[in-house]
Order: sequence, then C-alpha cells, then structure tokens
Amino acid sequence: MIRKTLILLFLPAVLLCQQQSPKAMKVIIDAGHGGYDAGAVSDYGTKEKDVTLEMALLLKKHIEEPSEPPVTAILTRSEDKFVPLIERVGLANKSEGDLFISLHMNASPAKRDNGYEVYFYDSMGDAETAAVAKRENEQDGGADYKDKNNPLFILWDLAQNEFSKESAEASDVIQSALDGALNRNADVSLKLRDRGVKQANFLVLNGMKMPSVLLEMGFLTNRNDEEKFKKVEFKERYAATIADAVRQIRQKFDKKSETTIR
Repeated sequence: MIRKTLILLFLPAVLLCQQQSPKAMKVIIDAGHGGYDAGAVSDYGTKEKDVTLEMALLLKKHIEEPSEPPVTAILTRSEDKFVPLIERVGLANKSEGDLFISLHMNASPAKRDNGYEVYFYDSMGDAETAAVAKRENEQDGGADYKDKNNPLFILWDLAQNEFSKESAEASDVIQSALDGALNRNADVSLKLRDRGVKQANFLVLNGMKMPSVLLEMGFLTNRNDEEKFKKVEFKERYAATIADAVRQIRQKFDKKSETTIR
C-alpha cells in the first residue's frame, strides 16, 4: 500500500518532466536538382545534382549526431531522381519541419566568381539575385505556380512572409558560421569566399510553413571552388559547420519562444 502511494505521489512529477522535455528539432534538407535535371555542370563534368546530394547526405549525418535537444533530418531526395519543386515544398510542410535548408551550387559566365551565398525568400530581389533564382527555378516546369497573378502563388507568398524574419535570422547564423570555419579561420586550401546573405524569389522557398534558407555552396564554374568539393576534409568541415549552425538556430528560436511565453 505504501509503495503504491509513493508511486502515485511521484507520478505527476514524472509526467511533468516528460511534458517539459524539448521535442526533437526537425530539419528538412533539400538536395537541389536530380535525375534528368543536372543543374549547373562544370567545364570538367562535375554536376550540381551530384554535389548537392553528396552534401545533403553528409549534412544529415552531422545533424543527427547525438545532441540535447536532439535534431533529426529528413531528405527531400536521397538518390539521383527528379523531384518537382512543388513536391519538395509539400513534403517539407507535411513533415512539419522546423527549418528547411536547400543546397545548390552556383554558376556564372565570369569564371572568377567564387564563394558561397546564403539566401532567404523575397518575392522581388535585385537583378543579380533574380538571375540566380531564375536558373534554379527553371528546374521545374510548374507554370501554374510561377505566375504571380495565380492565387496559389499569392497564398504561398503569404505563407512564407509569415516566417521571413526567422528565415533572415537563420540565414545570418549559417552565414556567420561558414564565414568563421571556411573563410576567416580556414587554411588557404580550404578557404572559401563569403558573399554574404541575400534575398531572392526562389520557388522552393516560397510556400514553406517554416523558416527556410537556400545555400549556394560555391561556384561550379570556378575551378578552385569545384576542386574544393572533391576534398573529403573540406566537405566534412562544410557539413559539420552547417550542422553546428542548425543547433545555434535551435537555441536562438528556443530563447525567443521562452521570452514570448514569459
């Protein structure tokens, strides 16, 4: 009888602790392009779709390393197949992710252009960022949601605007982490130019019901950038740095939630 009474006394406290335990953060990792859509292709045959998939798998590995609170990762594609942009958005929203990261490789007619850029969604953008977005958006033929006068596009635009501030904050955290690991504190052989945070009309970011970021990891049209993505040490450091940034984003958002509740 005494034992049963003690169990009943402690049970509410145990249940309270369980209720207050933070849930696992869910990150959606999107490997750009795939299948018949190769994306950018270097002069030496390196394809964007292959680099993004390799980096997505590496990022998933690093993100899911033991941590408290835990972080889990969901891939929009885990093999070389084509996934329409609208399906990537649908998968992310259906999975109820806390953060969406889309990985891409950049390209430019100017071979000297190099480095990484971190983007969050903006329906306008400037001429330079519009050109980058246009190239990435062309991977999908979904004219029904590219038309800005289409009600679906307008609804998606409103949905993403809800998370524009959080997307900007997440972009800043990722950019700062990469700048420290691959620019300011990196050896010459691993150094990658920081091109900053920008805004553009990327369709894969539009309609996301969560903070979302698109990372142009480097330029396949730049020989030095391309060669770095063939180095194991560089790729591991790149993925590990983004994973660390994700945990910083989690802490940042958690603190904001605590402040709001108080």
